[in-house]
Amino acid sequence: MDYPWPASLPPQTMVWSIQKAGVSFRSPYAGTVESVTFPGWFWKISVSLKPRRARDGGEAEAFFEGLAGGEDAVLVYHWLRPVPRGTMRGAPTVALAALRGAQTLVLATTGTLLAGDLFKVGNTVHKARSDCAPVAGQLTVPLIGRVRGVVVPGTPVAWDRPTVRCLMPSMSHGSSYRPGAMEGPAIDLEEAP
Repeated sequence: MDYPWPASLPPQTMVWSIQKAGVSFRSPYAGTVESVTFPGWFWKISVSLKPRRARDGGEAEAFFEGLAGGEDAVLVYHWLRPVPRGTMRGAPTVALAALRGAQTLVLATTGTLLAGDLFKVGNTVHKARSDCAPVAGQLTVPLIGRVRGVVVPGTPVAWDRPTVRCLMPSMSHGSSYRPGAMEGPAIDLEEAP
């Protein structure tokens, strides 16, 4: 089952990172490096909460223990950047088809995106690699991660709190208490589209 992140559990800290899929190796003869990336990248998100009174720790404890083992998922958005810093708003769509492995998406919009802006196409949250502005109503967006599957024209683009579906891969979760207080719990999540 998928759960939204509880509004009553705001993060104190968050690490939002990408785990790319690929190989990199150095030639033993020339010393040159060759790297090949694949479309199987995914988001990794680490979250910690602020400490709370011991009597208020039950909600966080129950929520994280329920996620342990990856049976249930949580929908997470970037709490500090819930909408793009650029001007893309309204109802943008995908303008041109993209194949798996593509490094850009072309969107039908009159708005801009800035480097680091997040948006969702299908079940994938993408991040703009650099600032981009539309030309004749089409915005070509260079991506941090490659397109993971075929994207067809007309697919809606979500820009308001685009959520990543995450699992907690750890099979257990514990909470640390001291007299009168619960330490800020921390969890690691991995995207599971």
